[in-house]
Amino acid sequence: MMINLYEFTGFIEENFDLVSGVPCSYFKDFLSYLTNQEGVSQLKHLIATREDEAIAIATGAALSKKRALVYMQNSGVGNIGDALTSLVQLYKLPMMILISYRGLIEDIDFPEHSIMGEINNSLLESLNLRYWDLEIENWQKNMKNALTEMKDQSLPVVLMVKQGVLSQ
Repeated sequence: MMINLYEFTGFIEENFDLVSGVPCSYFKDFLSYLTNQEGVSQLKHLIATREDEAIAIATGAALSKKRALVYMQNSGVGNIGDALTSLVQLYKLPMMILISYRGLIEDIDFPEHSIMGEINNSLLESLNLRYWDLEIENWQKNMKNALTEMKDQSLPVVLMVKQGVLSQ
């Protein structure tokens, strides 16, 4: 069972103007749903070639008073450190980042993700990023808590997405 994509995307449409990121199989169904909504939804979706590019796109949105959601694999967190610390956090630019939480026991079939899986939380903490797990049962509460923190602190926040939460 995964999060109902109609409800999830409705929440995104209500609270964000733009979505950008580097595709990941953990987001496959969500991204397909977004693609199918093009022309129907007011939400803009821009696929990035690198994670720091997605952060740059979200930065442009934040500077123009738009709300942005970024998505990436946790392996991409290593590519966004400079953009986050020297731009986004420095100038207090709010954005939400969905990060696929790879390298856990459940997806041990992917050994290339094992190191990032092990250091993921400590890396986010080192970057002073507040994070929550996006859980199927409490996804709306998780999203609202992160959104409130993002707005109140005017800073980026992270939701960690485990396998099966946004894709079958």
